[in-house]
Amino acid sequence: MRHVIQPFTNFSWVSDPGVNPAAILQFDRVEPTTKLRPIDFPEFTTIDSIDRWTIWRLGVRNRLETRRDDSNITWFELETYFDVNFENPYDRTPYSNLFNKIRFTPLPWASLAIDSQVPAFDTGFTEVNTTVAVQPMANLQLNVGHRYLNDNPFFQNSSLFTFGGYYRINDNWGFAVQEQYEATSGLLEQQRYAVYRDLSSWVASLGAVVRDNKGVREYGVLLTFTLKAFPKFGFDLNFDPGGAGQ
Repeated sequence: MRHVIQPFTNFSWVSDPGVNPAAILQFDRVEPTTKLRPIDFPEFTTIDSIDRWTIWRLGVRNRLETRRDDSNITWFELETYFDVNFENPYDRTPYSNLFNKIRFTPLPWASLAIDSQVPAFDTGFTEVNTTVAVQPMANLQLNVGHRYLNDNPFFQNSSLFTFGGYYRINDNWGFAVQEQYEATSGLLEQQRYAVYRDLSSWVASLGAVVRDNKGVREYGVLLTFTLKAFPKFGFDLNFDPGGAGQ
């Protein structure tokens, strides 16, 4: 077994953009989110909200690796990071929440993922997202998740449970289900059921969805076609119907 420690840091400074973002009609603007925003360009895409900032991101990655079937396998990974806000127009606190991302894959058919953030250095909110995925049989996949959110200034408190599964009946047919239950309100918010049919190069699915939007029931039917392989015939991707000689 091998333990890999990888510290990382990212310092971002943006000078005066010249135009006050509040003075323009913003189209690509900053929207409320629970995640840290990118501090590099072009990853930061809300260009109409660019303002002066000085942000220092610090973190460390820990990985536990092992040798399995003549290949290196990362079976545990922990990434911890936070921001120091010298000047941040989108977060007025001196420090961001402390973020932790955990990935645990003890077996090829079982995995655990936990994404959390807590106000370790300053006032803030708490968020913990947990997902467990297993494949107990070759034709069965199951996943269970939980999303916890508390004291966020933009979003309501939430304790959301999710369940999903896919069963491959045979080489041509499959069935999937997805459930979503909000514990704070006691509502089964969403139910999805779908039947899948393999069409060689395509996969077709016919499904139904039931949503409980705080007491208002909504029903829907979903028909999708997904291309999973290129057709056997080819065509010119540069074909221009309006070009000369066409």
